[in-house]
Amino acid sequence: MATFVLVHGAFGSPAELAPVIPLLEASGHRAIAVDLPCTDPKATLDDYARTVVEAMAGIEGPIVVVGHSAGGATISLVPGRTRVDRLVYVTAVVPEPGRSIVDTVGADVRETMLSVSHDDGNGCRSFDFEMLASLAPPEEREAYLAFLRATQRSQGWAAMEQPWPGRSLPDVPRTYVLCTEDTIIPPAKQREMAARLGVEPIEIASEHAVFTLRPRELAAALAE
Repeated sequence: MATFVLVHGAFGSPAELAPVIPLLEASGHRAIAVDLPCTDPKATLDDYARTVVEAMAGIEGPIVVVGHSAGGATISLVPGRTRVDRLVYVTAVVPEPGRSIVDTVGADVRETMLSVSHDDGNGCRSFDFEMLASLAPPEEREAYLAFLRATQRSQGWAAMEQPWPGRSLPDVPRTYVLCTEDTIIPPAKQREMAARLGVEPIEIASEHAVFTLRPRELAAALAE
């Protein structure tokens, strides 16, 4: 039995990760979703990593730390602070020393994030839910709007623009899960991320919110 430590990305929350947890538990594993201090405009990636480490206190047996989206920058800091047996990047950012998350994902992804969010005036940005929902097919808009309201929240922007503080990628086993229908981090960019890890990605036919949209497929990939 392994313990899966699930880490959300920018604007996200543990609620977005929750659908995978009972499926992993049904496979005989344990899973917890970490609540990052992303709504604090002063919180840094080091604060994020510290939160993950604190959530892992007392865990015995194999530990798999899973990062979604921008959460890849956070999980990459964890092995330098505590024991980790494997890192899993789920359509996630693979950071580069000295470069920020928004620099690493590239100008196109950065502009996408800015275009669908607004400045809260306090160091955070928040998604424009109505705008995002309008991009979905008409028959899916109400459900997508409900999903956004239930799982997404404001994001301290300083953490997104600070240089990644790690010296190098951690030398632990790692896996990359690529979402082939992702319109937030395009599949081509994800392949670049997987190549940086030196791994062949596992592919799932899903949009970016794979924890919610394809929880069974993702849980099966993680359990393997």
